[in-house]
Amino acid sequence: MRIDFHTHVAPAGLPDLATEHGDPRWPVFRVDGSTGRLWQNGVEVRTVPEEAWSVSRRLEHMDAVGTDHHVLSPLPPLVVDWADPTLATEFCARVNEGIAAMVAEAPSRLSGLGMVPLQDGARAVAMLEAAHAAGLRGVQIGTRGGDAELDAPALRDFFRRAAELEMVVFVHPLILGASVPWTDRIRGLPLAFGLGMTTDTAIAAAALVLGGVTAELPNLRVCLAHGGGTFVWSTPRTEHAWAMTSDVPLSELVRNIWVDSVVYARDNLDYLIARVGRDRVVWGTDYPLPAAAEQTGELLKGLPDDVAEQVSGGNAAHLLGL
Repeated sequence: MRIDFHTHVAPAGLPDLATEHGDPRWPVFRVDGSTGRLWQNGVEVRTVPEEAWSVSRRLEHMDAVGTDHHVLSPLPPLVVDWADPTLATEFCARVNEGIAAMVAEAPSRLSGLGMVPLQDGARAVAMLEAAHAAGLRGVQIGTRGGDAELDAPALRDFFRRAAELEMVVFVHPLILGASVPWTDRIRGLPLAFGLGMTTDTAIAAAALVLGGVTAELPNLRVCLAHGGGTFVWSTPRTEHAWAMTSDVPLSELVRNIWVDSVVYARDNLDYLIARVGRDRVVWGTDYPLPAAAEQTGELLKGLPDDVAEQVSGGNAAHLLGL
């Protein structure tokens, strides 16, 4: 069974809060024929094909490429953990309703991850519980909760509740375009895409692992997008220094961390399998964004059959509780 863990959607019919509240920071998704256009700050930040909101078209694609199951998560620009918590909660609820409705059209072929207003810990818990009640398998979050790092005490109840409900937390960087909001030293699309996004993911992963979240919550299930960014590559150095300050091996703190396979190169995937473990790497393509889809599928070719079986579907089935 082949399960694509990293796929994105933009449910049709989302509210236009940018117009309603006169704030262009709100993402606005409009369907233009067979093309979906996502606008933010007056700029078109994403164009996606009909498969991003049409279940029937998505199933056609899945059948054509031999994929058995898709895990649906929101397009990253839809995450609004910068916004007023009340409005953000309303927006998250609409996105989650849309994803749950898509899953309901083909529950044997689709699973869903929702979103939460992570800038408000209590509201995030409530939205997580609502997503669980709606049949979603987890939530996608950004790399921070508003201005708070992921190990902030205000977010601990959210992660604790996710562990209790066995809801997966998919950590995805939110950097868009050619700039990185937390530094002016990474400029231009190649570096923002290649270095900014992966470093952003690594900082979030470090907060979860070194900040005590995974140690306190060993049943929490976290998956890091894009192969964990630069976090996995830095762990040998981090582990060396960590051993100077702690009696708990770093390997004990990453046992509930999974990563996806969107890394673009086979030797990178081989390293992930060796370093993270063959049982904690899940196949993903970033579908329907075209950048990684074909390359990521090719990366599975040539893996030993038992490893390929785990990475292509078995690990995701275990992670999601399918």
